[in-house]
Amino acid sequence: MKALTSPEAAKGKANEEWGLIICSRCDEMVDTIPTDGVKIIYGFCGKGECKGTDFQE
Repeated sequence: MKALTSPEAAKGKANEEWGLIICSRCDEMVDTIPTDGVKIIYGFCGKGECKGTDFQE
């Protein structure tokens, strides 16, 4: 998983990708998105058993 750094490290960088998209089933990082702060969004990665939308735990 990609490590998050402190906001001070990002000063002066316009396109920092602080947002993470995490698979709800396998907990793998799917992608990053440019945001103005740390954001975590859960979805499905679409690999193997994660393809379905009827998630039950």
